[in-house]
Amino acid sequence: MGLSNSKVLNYMNESGLITDVSLRFGVIGAGQKGNKDADIFAGYTYADGTQIYPSLAINFSKTDMIHLKNIPEEDRVHFEGFKGAARTPSLVVETFDPEINPGAVKLRDQLVQAMERKFENIDHLIICAGAGGGFGTGFISLVLGLIKEQFFPVPITLLLSVPIDDPTEMSNAILLMSELNEFKKLQDDLFGPGEEKPIGSFIITDNKKLYTDFSSKKEHRINTDALISWKDQGNDAIISTIHEANVIPANFGSDNVTYDPSDFVKLIQLSGGFLSIHKASIEAPYDVQDLKTKMKNSISRGYFACDHNYDTATMYGGFVLRPSGAEIFKDVKTEQTIKQVINEFSGTAQGKYGDPIWHDNYAVVYTMFSGMIMPNRIVEMTKEYDAILEKQKQVKSKEIEVNISGAMESVKQSSFNPYQKRNGNRFGGSGAAGMGGSVFSRKTNEDAASASEEVAVTEEQPKKKFGSGGGQATPANPWAKIKK
Repeated sequence: MGLSNSKVLNYMNESGLITDVSLRFGVIGAGQKGNKDADIFAGYTYADGTQIYPSLAINFSKTDMIHLKNIPEEDRVHFEGFKGAARTPSLVVETFDPEINPGAVKLRDQLVQAMERKFENIDHLIICAGAGGGFGTGFISLVLGLIKEQFFPVPITLLLSVPIDDPTEMSNAILLMSELNEFKKLQDDLFGPGEEKPIGSFIITDNKKLYTDFSSKKEHRINTDALISWKDQGNDAIISTIHEANVIPANFGSDNVTYDPSDFVKLIQLSGGFLSIHKASIEAPYDVQDLKTKMKNSISRGYFACDHNYDTATMYGGFVLRPSGAEIFKDVKTEQTIKQVINEFSGTAQGKYGDPIWHDNYAVVYTMFSGMIMPNRIVEMTKEYDAILEKQKQVKSKEIEVNISGAMESVKQSSFNPYQKRNGNRFGGSGAAGMGGSVFSRKTNEDAASASEEVAVTEEQPKKKFGSGGGQATPANPWAKIKK
Protein backbone atom coordinates (compact mmCIF):
# COMPACT_ATOMS: atom_id res chain seq x y z
CA MET A 1 0.00 0.00 0.00
CA GLY A 2 1.27 3.46 -0.90
CA LEU A 3 1.90 6.43 1.36
CA SER A 4 -1.17 7.36 3.43
CA ASN A 5 -0.27 10.69 5.02
CA SER A 6 -3.84 11.94 5.46
CA LYS A 7 -7.11 10.51 6.73
CA VAL A 8 -8.62 10.75 3.23
CA LEU A 9 -5.73 8.87 1.61
CA ASN A 10 -5.71 6.23 4.32
CA TYR A 11 -9.31 5.30 3.47
CA MET A 12 -8.69 5.40 -0.29
CA ASN A 13 -5.56 3.25 -0.09
CA GLU A 14 -7.07 0.70 2.29
CA SER A 15 -10.06 0.38 -0.04
CA GLY A 16 -7.92 0.21 -3.20
CA LEU A 17 -9.76 3.14 -4.77
CA ILE A 18 -6.92 4.98 -6.56
CA THR A 19 -6.56 3.60 -10.08
CA ASP A 20 -6.11 6.79 -12.12
CA VAL A 21 -5.11 10.47 -11.90
CA SER A 22 -6.39 13.64 -13.52
CA LEU A 23 -2.93 14.82 -14.57
CA ARG A 24 0.25 12.76 -14.91
CA PHE A 25 2.77 14.76 -12.91
CA GLY A 26 6.51 14.27 -12.84
CA VAL A 27 8.22 15.83 -9.83
CA ILE A 28 11.61 17.49 -9.35
CA GLY A 29 12.64 18.42 -5.82
CA ALA A 30 15.45 21.00 -5.76
CA GLY A 31 17.44 21.62 -2.58
CA GLN A 32 16.70 20.15 0.84
CA LYS A 33 13.11 21.43 1.11
CA GLY A 34 12.32 20.44 -2.45
CA ASN A 35 13.90 17.01 -1.92
CA LYS A 36 11.55 16.37 1.02
CA ASP A 37 8.49 17.41 -0.98
CA ALA A 38 9.48 15.21 -3.93
CA ASP A 39 10.08 12.31 -1.55
CA ILE A 40 6.45 12.54 -0.38
CA PHE A 41 5.13 12.61 -3.95
CA ALA A 42 7.33 9.60 -4.75
CA GLY A 43 5.61 7.58 -2.00
CA TYR A 44 2.13 7.69 -3.55
CA THR A 45 1.02 4.61 -5.48
CA TYR A 46 -1.96 3.27 -7.41
CA ALA A 47 -3.99 0.42 -5.93
CA ASP A 48 -1.74 -2.08 -7.75
CA GLY A 49 1.39 -0.65 -6.09
CA THR A 50 2.70 1.23 -9.15
CA GLN A 51 4.28 4.60 -8.38
CA ILE A 52 2.04 7.52 -9.39
CA TYR A 53 4.57 10.36 -9.58
CA PRO A 54 8.03 9.65 -11.04
CA SER A 55 10.33 11.86 -8.97
CA LEU A 56 13.88 13.19 -8.97
CA ALA A 57 15.80 14.82 -6.13
CA ILE A 58 18.53 17.21 -7.27
CA ASN A 59 21.07 18.96 -5.07
CA PHE A 60 24.62 20.24 -4.69
CA SER A 61 24.68 18.46 -1.30
CA LYS A 62 24.68 14.66 -1.05
CA THR A 63 23.94 14.75 2.67
CA ASP A 64 20.65 16.59 2.08
CA MET A 65 19.42 13.48 0.25
CA ILE A 66 20.68 10.75 2.60
CA HIS A 67 17.44 10.35 4.56
CA LEU A 68 14.97 10.28 1.66
CA LYS A 69 12.63 7.29 2.00
CA ASN A 70 10.92 6.94 -1.37
CA ILE A 71 13.44 8.24 -3.91
CA PRO A 72 16.10 5.60 -4.63
CA GLU A 73 19.80 6.36 -5.00
CA GLU A 74 19.68 6.34 -8.81
CA ASP A 75 17.07 9.11 -8.80
CA ARG A 76 19.08 11.41 -6.54
CA VAL A 77 21.01 13.73 -8.84
CA HIS A 78 24.13 15.13 -7.21
CA PHE A 79 26.44 17.38 -9.21
CA GLU A 80 30.01 16.27 -8.52
CA GLY A 81 32.45 18.73 -7.05
CA PHE A 82 29.85 20.48 -4.88
CA LYS A 83 29.07 20.04 -1.19
CA GLY A 84 26.19 22.48 -0.90
CA ALA A 85 25.24 25.97 -2.07
CA ALA A 86 25.61 27.79 1.28
CA ARG A 87 22.37 29.73 0.78
CA THR A 88 23.97 31.42 -2.24
CA PRO A 89 21.65 31.17 -5.26
CA SER A 90 24.25 32.91 -7.46
CA LEU A 91 26.43 29.83 -7.21
CA VAL A 92 23.75 27.69 -8.83
CA VAL A 93 22.76 30.17 -11.54
CA GLU A 94 26.35 30.82 -12.61
CA THR A 95 27.42 27.17 -12.38
CA PHE A 96 24.83 26.22 -15.00
CA ASP A 97 25.57 29.23 -17.23
CA PRO A 98 27.82 28.24 -20.18
CA GLU A 99 28.96 31.86 -20.59
CA ILE A 100 30.37 31.82 -17.06
CA ASN A 101 31.26 28.17 -16.42
CA PRO A 102 32.87 26.03 -19.17
CA GLY A 103 31.56 22.92 -17.40
CA ALA A 104 27.93 24.07 -17.48
CA VAL A 105 27.06 22.07 -20.61
CA LYS A 106 28.14 18.84 -18.91
CA LEU A 107 26.01 19.64 -15.85
CA ARG A 108 23.00 20.46 -18.02
CA ASP A 109 23.46 17.17 -19.88
CA GLN A 110 23.48 15.33 -16.56
CA LEU A 111 20.13 16.93 -15.71
CA VAL A 112 18.68 16.23 -19.18
CA GLN A 113 19.67 12.56 -19.06
CA ALA A 114 18.03 12.09 -15.66
CA MET A 115 14.82 13.79 -16.83
CA GLU A 116 14.61 11.83 -20.09
CA ARG A 117 15.10 8.58 -18.20
CA LYS A 118 12.55 9.34 -15.48
CA PHE A 119 9.88 11.40 -17.22
CA GLU A 120 8.97 9.33 -20.28
CA ASN A 121 5.22 9.44 -19.71
CA ILE A 122 4.19 12.69 -18.02
CA ASP A 123 2.00 15.62 -19.03
CA HIS A 124 3.10 18.17 -16.43
CA LEU A 125 6.08 18.84 -14.18
CA ILE A 126 5.96 20.01 -10.56
CA ILE A 127 9.21 21.61 -9.38
CA CYS A 128 9.43 21.95 -5.60
CA ALA A 129 11.85 24.16 -3.67
CA GLY A 130 12.26 26.33 -0.65
CA ALA A 131 12.39 29.98 -1.67
CA GLY A 132 15.24 31.24 0.47
CA GLY A 133 17.85 28.51 0.49
CA GLY A 134 20.81 28.21 -1.85
CA PHE A 135 20.31 25.41 -4.34
CA GLY A 136 16.51 25.43 -4.44
CA THR A 137 16.24 29.19 -4.90
CA GLY A 138 19.00 29.28 -7.48
CA PHE A 139 17.53 26.36 -9.41
CA ILE A 140 14.11 28.02 -9.69
CA SER A 141 15.80 31.16 -11.01
CA LEU A 142 17.70 28.94 -13.44
CA VAL A 143 14.44 27.26 -14.53
CA LEU A 144 13.02 30.60 -15.66
CA GLY A 145 15.96 31.01 -18.02
CA LEU A 146 15.76 27.41 -19.22
CA ILE A 147 12.08 27.87 -20.05
CA LYS A 148 13.07 30.66 -22.43
CA GLU A 149 15.41 28.16 -24.10
CA GLN A 150 12.44 25.75 -24.46
CA PHE A 151 14.27 23.32 -22.18
CA PHE A 152 11.07 21.73 -20.82
CA PRO A 153 8.64 19.95 -23.18
CA VAL A 154 5.68 20.07 -20.74
CA PRO A 155 4.06 22.81 -18.61
CA ILE A 156 5.38 23.43 -15.11
CA THR A 157 3.89 24.13 -11.69
CA LEU A 158 6.24 25.72 -9.17
CA LEU A 159 5.61 24.66 -5.56
CA LEU A 160 7.54 27.03 -3.29
CA SER A 161 7.66 27.75 0.43
CA VAL A 162 8.69 31.15 1.79
CA PRO A 163 10.86 31.43 4.93
CA ILE A 164 10.05 32.57 8.46
CA ASP A 165 12.51 35.19 9.71
CA ASP A 166 16.07 34.40 8.65
CA PRO A 167 17.41 37.58 6.95
CA THR A 168 19.52 35.76 4.34
CA GLU A 169 16.69 33.44 3.37
CA MET A 170 14.22 36.32 3.33
CA SER A 171 16.39 38.39 0.99
CA ASN A 172 16.84 35.39 -1.33
CA ALA A 173 13.09 34.74 -1.32
CA ILE A 174 12.20 38.38 -1.96
CA LEU A 175 14.49 38.51 -4.99
CA LEU A 176 13.17 35.21 -6.33
CA MET A 177 9.53 36.23 -5.91
CA SER A 178 10.24 39.49 -7.71
CA GLU A 179 11.82 37.55 -10.56
CA LEU A 180 8.84 35.17 -10.69
CA ASN A 181 6.45 38.10 -10.78
CA GLU A 182 8.29 39.65 -13.73
CA PHE A 183 8.26 36.29 -15.51
CA LYS A 184 4.51 36.00 -14.93
CA LYS A 185 3.93 39.44 -16.47
CA LEU A 186 5.99 38.50 -19.53
CA GLN A 187 4.13 35.21 -19.86
CA ASP A 188 0.77 37.00 -19.62
CA ASP A 189 1.83 39.25 -22.50
CA LEU A 190 2.91 36.34 -24.70
CA PHE A 191 0.09 33.85 -24.07
CA GLY A 192 -3.67 34.27 -24.21
CA PRO A 193 -6.12 33.34 -21.41
CA GLY A 194 -7.07 30.01 -23.00
CA GLU A 195 -3.57 28.96 -24.02
CA GLU A 196 -1.40 26.40 -22.27
CA LYS A 197 1.45 28.28 -20.60
CA PRO A 198 5.07 27.29 -19.84
CA ILE A 199 4.39 27.87 -16.15
CA GLY A 200 0.80 26.77 -15.66
CA SER A 201 0.61 27.76 -12.01
CA PHE A 202 2.57 29.00 -9.00
CA ILE A 203 1.76 27.49 -5.57
CA ILE A 204 3.15 29.34 -2.55
CA THR A 205 3.11 28.13 1.06
CA ASP A 206 4.11 30.18 4.10
CA ASN A 207 6.47 28.58 6.62
CA LYS A 208 5.70 31.29 9.15
CA LYS A 209 2.02 30.37 9.07
CA LEU A 210 2.73 26.65 9.29
CA TYR A 211 5.07 27.20 12.25
CA THR A 212 2.48 29.35 14.04
CA ASP A 213 -0.39 26.93 13.34
CA PHE A 214 1.43 23.83 14.57
CA SER A 215 2.82 25.70 17.59
CA SER A 216 -0.77 26.56 18.52
CA LYS A 217 -1.83 22.93 18.06
CA LYS A 218 0.98 21.85 20.37
CA GLU A 219 -0.13 24.31 23.07
CA HIS A 220 -3.76 23.22 22.93
CA ARG A 221 -3.17 19.47 22.98
CA ILE A 222 -4.16 17.64 26.14
CA ASN A 223 -0.97 15.60 25.90
CA THR A 224 1.59 18.37 25.52
CA ASP A 225 4.41 15.80 25.54
CA ALA A 226 3.30 14.53 22.13
CA LEU A 227 5.92 15.47 19.55
CA ILE A 228 4.95 17.70 16.63
CA SER A 229 7.30 18.43 13.74
CA TRP A 230 5.76 21.44 12.03
CA LYS A 231 7.95 20.85 8.98
CA ASP A 232 7.04 17.19 8.51
CA GLN A 233 3.36 17.59 9.31
CA GLY A 234 3.15 20.78 7.28
CA ASN A 235 4.74 19.08 4.26
CA ASP A 236 2.33 16.16 4.60
CA ALA A 237 -0.69 18.47 4.75
CA ILE A 238 0.38 20.46 1.67
CA ILE A 239 1.44 17.57 -0.57
CA SER A 240 -1.45 15.27 0.39
CA THR A 241 -3.98 18.00 -0.46
CA ILE A 242 -2.46 18.47 -3.93
CA HIS A 243 -2.47 14.70 -4.45
CA GLU A 244 -6.10 14.34 -3.33
CA ALA A 245 -7.19 17.15 -5.66
CA ASN A 246 -5.52 15.24 -8.51
CA VAL A 247 -6.91 11.76 -7.79
CA ILE A 248 -10.49 12.46 -6.66
CA PRO A 249 -11.84 13.74 -10.03
CA ALA A 250 -10.33 10.70 -11.77
CA ASN A 251 -11.72 8.07 -9.38
CA PHE A 252 -15.03 9.33 -7.96
CA GLY A 253 -18.13 10.21 -9.96
CA SER A 254 -21.41 11.85 -8.98
CA ASP A 255 -25.13 11.34 -9.51
CA ASN A 256 -25.49 15.12 -9.48
CA VAL A 257 -22.53 17.22 -10.75
CA THR A 258 -19.26 15.51 -11.69
CA TYR A 259 -16.01 17.46 -11.42
CA ASP A 260 -14.09 16.00 -14.36
CA PRO A 261 -10.31 15.45 -14.56
CA SER A 262 -10.28 17.98 -17.41
CA ASP A 263 -11.66 20.62 -15.03
CA PHE A 264 -8.65 20.10 -12.74
CA VAL A 265 -6.21 20.14 -15.66
CA LYS A 266 -7.66 23.46 -16.82
CA LEU A 267 -7.01 25.07 -13.42
CA ILE A 268 -3.43 23.80 -13.25
CA GLN A 269 -2.29 24.45 -16.82
CA LEU A 270 -4.14 27.44 -18.25
CA SER A 271 -4.22 30.24 -15.69
CA GLY A 272 -0.49 30.96 -15.48
CA GLY A 273 -1.02 32.64 -12.13
CA PHE A 274 -0.87 31.89 -8.43
CA LEU A 275 -2.98 28.92 -7.34
CA SER A 276 -4.30 27.82 -3.94
CA ILE A 277 -6.06 24.63 -2.82
CA HIS A 278 -8.16 24.61 0.34
CA LYS A 279 -9.58 21.64 2.23
CA ALA A 280 -11.98 21.17 5.15
CA SER A 281 -13.68 18.14 6.69
CA ILE A 282 -17.37 18.22 7.65
CA GLU A 283 -18.87 15.72 10.08
CA ALA A 284 -22.50 14.60 10.25
CA PRO A 285 -25.12 15.86 10.94
CA TYR A 286 -24.55 18.11 7.94
CA ASP A 287 -25.67 21.72 7.93
CA VAL A 288 -25.27 24.46 5.30
CA GLN A 289 -24.09 26.96 7.91
CA ASP A 290 -21.36 24.54 9.00
CA LEU A 291 -20.41 24.05 5.35
CA LYS A 292 -20.20 27.82 4.86
CA THR A 293 -18.07 28.37 7.97
CA LYS A 294 -15.68 25.48 7.25
CA MET A 295 -15.33 26.49 3.62
CA LYS A 296 -14.55 30.14 4.44
CA ASN A 297 -12.10 29.23 7.20
CA SER A 298 -10.22 26.82 4.94
CA ILE A 299 -9.78 29.56 2.33
CA SER A 300 -8.72 32.35 4.69
CA ARG A 301 -6.85 30.32 7.33
CA GLY A 302 -5.87 27.00 5.74
CA TYR A 303 -2.39 25.70 5.01
CA PHE A 304 -2.34 27.34 1.56
CA ALA A 305 -3.48 30.72 2.88
CA CYS A 306 -0.82 33.34 2.07
CA ASP A 307 -3.05 36.39 2.19
CA HIS A 308 -3.94 35.72 -1.44
CA ASN A 309 -5.66 38.29 -3.64
CA TYR A 310 -8.62 36.01 -4.34
CA ASP A 311 -10.50 38.80 -6.10
CA THR A 312 -7.90 38.63 -8.91
CA ALA A 313 -8.51 34.91 -9.60
CA THR A 314 -9.54 34.11 -13.17
CA MET A 315 -10.71 30.57 -12.38
CA TYR A 316 -12.08 28.59 -9.47
CA GLY A 317 -12.94 24.96 -9.00
CA GLY A 318 -13.70 22.39 -6.38
CA PHE A 319 -15.94 19.69 -5.06
CA VAL A 320 -17.53 18.25 -1.96
CA LEU A 321 -16.49 14.62 -1.57
CA ARG A 322 -19.69 13.36 0.08
CA PRO A 323 -21.16 10.15 1.47
CA SER A 324 -23.70 8.57 -0.87
CA GLY A 325 -26.56 9.10 1.57
CA ALA A 326 -25.83 12.78 2.28
CA GLU A 327 -28.59 14.21 0.08
CA ILE A 328 -28.17 17.68 1.62
CA PHE A 329 -25.22 18.31 -0.70
CA LYS A 330 -27.57 18.02 -3.68
CA ASP A 331 -29.99 20.55 -2.21
CA VAL A 332 -30.39 23.93 -3.94
CA LYS A 333 -29.64 25.75 -0.67
CA THR A 334 -26.27 23.99 -0.46
CA GLU A 335 -25.48 24.97 -4.04
CA GLN A 336 -26.41 28.59 -3.29
CA THR A 337 -24.21 28.58 -0.18
CA ILE A 338 -21.17 27.33 -2.11
CA LYS A 339 -21.68 29.95 -4.82
CA GLN A 340 -22.09 32.64 -2.17
CA VAL A 341 -18.77 31.76 -0.54
CA ILE A 342 -16.99 31.70 -3.91
CA ASN A 343 -18.44 35.12 -4.80
CA GLU A 344 -17.37 36.60 -1.47
CA PHE A 345 -13.75 35.81 -2.31
CA SER A 346 -13.83 36.22 -6.09
CA GLY A 347 -16.80 37.69 -7.89
CA THR A 348 -15.42 37.42 -11.42
CA ALA A 349 -13.68 34.02 -11.51
CA GLN A 350 -15.19 31.36 -13.76
CA GLY A 351 -15.40 27.72 -12.74
CA LYS A 352 -17.26 24.66 -11.60
CA TYR A 353 -18.08 22.88 -8.34
CA GLY A 354 -18.91 19.17 -8.18
CA ASP A 355 -20.05 16.63 -5.57
CA PRO A 356 -18.33 13.26 -6.10
CA ILE A 357 -19.49 10.34 -3.95
CA TRP A 358 -17.46 8.09 -1.69
CA HIS A 359 -18.45 5.63 1.03
CA ASP A 360 -16.79 6.99 4.15
CA ASN A 361 -18.96 8.61 6.83
CA TYR A 362 -17.90 12.25 6.52
CA ALA A 363 -17.58 14.89 3.79
CA VAL A 364 -14.53 16.82 2.59
CA VAL A 365 -14.81 20.14 0.76
CA TYR A 366 -12.05 21.25 -1.64
CA THR A 367 -11.91 24.79 -3.06
CA MET A 368 -9.34 26.02 -5.59
CA PHE A 369 -8.55 29.46 -6.99
CA SER A 370 -6.19 30.02 -9.91
CA GLY A 371 -4.81 32.89 -11.98
CA MET A 372 -4.19 35.21 -9.03
CA ILE A 373 -1.53 37.90 -8.75
CA MET A 374 1.31 37.54 -6.24
CA PRO A 375 0.03 37.07 -2.65
CA ASN A 376 0.23 39.89 -0.12
CA ARG A 377 2.37 37.69 2.15
CA ILE A 378 5.37 38.54 -0.04
CA VAL A 379 4.80 42.26 0.50
CA GLU A 380 4.54 41.69 4.26
CA MET A 381 7.73 39.63 4.24
CA THR A 382 9.53 42.49 2.50
CA LYS A 383 8.42 44.86 5.26
CA GLU A 384 9.55 42.38 7.92
CA TYR A 385 12.93 42.08 6.22
CA ASP A 386 13.36 45.86 6.11
CA ALA A 387 12.54 46.03 9.83
CA ILE A 388 15.18 43.39 10.59
CA LEU A 389 17.77 45.32 8.58
CA GLU A 390 16.96 48.49 10.49
CA LYS A 391 17.41 46.67 13.80
CA GLN A 392 20.75 45.30 12.64
CA LYS A 393 21.90 48.80 11.71
CA GLN A 394 20.94 50.08 15.15
CA VAL A 395 22.85 47.27 16.86
CA LYS A 396 25.94 47.85 14.73
CA SER A 397 25.88 51.55 15.59
CA LYS A 398 26.45 50.71 19.28
CA GLU A 399 30.22 50.31 19.08
CA ILE A 400 32.61 50.15 22.05
CA GLU A 401 35.95 51.92 21.65
CA VAL A 402 38.98 50.06 23.05
CA ASN A 403 42.37 51.73 23.45
CA ILE A 404 44.79 49.22 21.93
CA SER A 405 47.84 51.47 21.55
CA GLY A 406 49.71 49.82 24.43
CA ALA A 407 48.99 46.31 23.23
CA MET A 408 49.95 47.22 19.67
CA GLU A 409 53.29 48.62 20.85
CA SER A 410 54.04 45.37 22.66
CA VAL A 411 53.18 43.32 19.60
CA LYS A 412 55.33 45.41 17.28
CA GLN A 413 58.36 45.15 19.60
CA SER A 414 58.17 41.36 19.81
CA SER A 415 59.90 39.27 17.14
CA PHE A 416 59.17 35.88 18.68
CA ASN A 417 57.76 33.27 16.27
CA PRO A 418 57.79 29.66 17.52
CA TYR A 419 56.98 28.35 14.02
CA GLN A 420 59.76 30.18 12.15
CA LYS A 421 62.36 27.90 10.56
CA ARG A 422 65.81 29.43 11.03
CA ASN A 423 67.25 27.71 7.96
CA GLY A 424 65.35 27.17 4.72
CA ASN A 425 62.75 29.00 2.66
CA ARG A 426 59.18 29.82 3.72
CA PHE A 427 56.23 28.51 1.67
CA GLY A 428 55.44 31.03 -1.04
CA GLY A 429 58.97 32.42 -1.18
CA SER A 430 60.39 35.56 0.29
CA GLY A 431 58.15 37.78 -1.77
CA ALA A 432 54.86 36.24 -0.63
CA ALA A 433 52.30 38.72 0.66
CA GLY A 434 51.24 38.34 4.30
CA MET A 435 47.71 38.30 5.69
CA GLY A 436 46.74 41.92 6.28
CA GLY A 437 44.02 43.41 8.44
CA SER A 438 44.73 41.68 11.76
CA VAL A 439 45.55 43.75 14.87
CA PHE A 440 48.49 41.39 15.33
CA SER A 441 49.99 42.30 11.95
CA ARG A 442 53.46 43.82 12.15
CA LYS A 443 53.08 45.70 8.86
CA THR A 444 53.84 49.39 8.64
CA ASN A 445 50.91 51.76 8.27
CA GLU A 446 51.89 52.32 4.62
CA ASP A 447 51.79 48.59 3.92
CA ALA A 448 48.41 48.27 5.60
CA ALA A 449 46.98 51.18 3.61
CA SER A 450 48.28 49.69 0.37
CA ALA A 451 46.74 46.32 1.22
CA SER A 452 43.41 47.98 2.02
CA GLU A 453 43.37 49.68 -1.38
CA GLU A 454 43.98 46.35 -3.11
CA VAL A 455 41.17 44.64 -1.21
CA ALA A 456 38.78 47.46 -2.08
CA VAL A 457 39.05 46.74 -5.82
CA THR A 458 36.09 44.67 -7.06
CA GLU A 459 35.61 43.03 -10.41
CA GLU A 460 32.69 43.55 -12.77
CA GLN A 461 30.25 40.61 -12.54
CA PRO A 462 29.41 38.95 -15.86
CA LYS A 463 25.79 39.23 -16.93
CA LYS A 464 23.64 36.18 -17.56
CA LYS A 465 21.71 35.96 -20.80
CA PHE A 466 18.28 34.48 -21.35
CA GLY A 467 18.10 31.31 -23.40
CA SER A 468 20.15 31.27 -26.58
CA GLY A 469 17.06 30.56 -28.69
CA GLY A 470 15.32 33.85 -27.99
CA GLY A 471 17.99 36.24 -29.19
CA GLN A 472 17.07 38.70 -26.46
CA ALA A 473 19.49 40.74 -24.45
CA THR A 474 20.21 39.27 -21.03
CA PRO A 475 19.20 41.12 -17.86
CA ALA A 476 21.67 41.09 -14.98
CA ASN A 477 21.63 38.01 -12.76
CA PRO A 478 19.34 39.08 -9.88
CA TRP A 479 21.58 37.26 -7.40
CA ALA A 480 24.80 39.04 -8.44
CA LYS A 481 24.14 41.89 -6.01
CA ILE A 482 24.15 39.39 -3.13
CA LYS A 483 27.56 38.05 -4.09
CA LYS A 484 29.20 41.45 -4.23
